[in-house]
Amino acid sequence: MPTILFYTSIKTRVRDQESLMAEYVRNGHQVFFLNQQINNYLPRICEQAGVYYESFRVKESHPIWIKTFCYCWHLIRFSWSNNVKIVYSHLEPANFIAVLSQYFIKARVIVVRHHHDLARQIGFDKSLSYRLTYRLANHIITVSESTKQYMSNEEGINSRKIHTIKLGYDFSIFDRVNQHLVDLIRKPYNNAVVLLTVGRLDNFKRPQISIKVCQALNLAGIETHLLLLGEGDNEVNLKKEVALANMQNRVSFIGFVDNVQDYMKASDWLLHPSISESSCVVVKEAALVELPVMVCKGIGDFDSYLNHNENSILLNKDNFACEAVDVIRMYMNNKEAKCKLGSKLRRDVLTHFDIKSVIHNYDQFHN
Repeated sequence: MPTILFYTSIKTRVRDQESLMAEYVRNGHQVFFLNQQINNYLPRICEQAGVYYESFRVKESHPIWIKTFCYCWHLIRFSWSNNVKIVYSHLEPANFIAVLSQYFIKARVIVVRHHHDLARQIGFDKSLSYRLTYRLANHIITVSESTKQYMSNEEGINSRKIHTIKLGYDFSIFDRVNQHLVDLIRKPYNNAVVLLTVGRLDNFKRPQISIKVCQALNLAGIETHLLLLGEGDNEVNLKKEVALANMQNRVSFIGFVDNVQDYMKASDWLLHPSISESSCVVVKEAALVELPVMVCKGIGDFDSYLNHNENSILLNKDNFACEAVDVIRMYMNNKEAKCKLGSKLRRDVLTHFDIKSVIHNYDQFHN
């Protein structure tokens, strides 16, 4: 069984990688996890899974060439010392180091890309490190077919070295709902429609669209409250927008929380107007608590497992707010149909993204 290294730069939980590494351990592999960041979650999770965890972080104050050299040297030394055969690298800072180091180690390096077109949207697609990463990479995994097509058509990456493998999860590792907290979250809103939006507060996740939906419903006489989970560059402007609309009592900026699913269980709809996705984790979390979701059709991998009016609501990205208002009003008089959306979504997500049905797709890298 080849020795496997997960290499990344992450401060939060990464349940897809956690699921994959634990499944590898169960299948008899020796697994290591190397992180460029200090992480409050992963050391304990890796220990429980039988995975050796180590973090190695170079001071930000160092010049970029020193940081690059230090990270490469550490990865090369770590790989040789532990006889690593396969490196799965995740996220751009780690991916760049991995492709530079691949020439000095015997391990096969596979770069995993989780974003779709975010590099172009925020402007780092022109950086040398970004361009070199995908030019030098010998094996690239994308988590949706649409991202593979985007890389080939828009970034000029050779499609023969790009492999699409959907995310896989051991869904038992997701946090269980705390009903007491759910009741506390829901209590202030009585019989109001509670909308939830989870994600970065930026122009690509488009939380301003959710605010418009909340405002329109209240203006139509439907008492509605919006919970925004997340942080981001647009938070100050969004709060000003809410104040100008006199919506302070209808929109709550919750910030970053660990118990996302408690908020989901307390809500009536997940609004996800994002236009930048590859394979959205938030929708999968909503599925676990049977929360009906509204997303933009044609974004990421949504169209591969979401079906309009069967397990979700797929809306036009350019008319999301108006369509969402109409859907919410329609389903207010048909709660049974709304519940069926959530229960069907749960069944489909559990089937489509189960780690045991996904892991065999990685066998191609082990030969």
